[in-house]
Amino acid sequence: MDDIGTKDLLTVEQAAQFLQLSQSSIRSYIRQNKLKAFRVAGSRRLLIPKAELLALLKPANSSSSPRKAKSTDDET
Repeated sequence: MDDIGTKDLLTVEQAAQFLQLSQSSIRSYIRQNKLKAFRVAGSRRLLIPKAELLALLKPANSSSSPRKAKSTDDET
């Protein structure tokens, strides 16, 4: 049998563990079309491509640098 990359497909439970989220959050992302998932024919089981999970991850504040507070003390 050929290896078709089943390691790249995760269940809802596995996806939740991978992203450290709850299963209900994963299901919510799927309902909101923020995460693509596939239903196995004849089953209630959902499979989520790992690439979809990685696409959800974005660097926090990558485009903005922290602003430094200006000092109000004058050195005169």
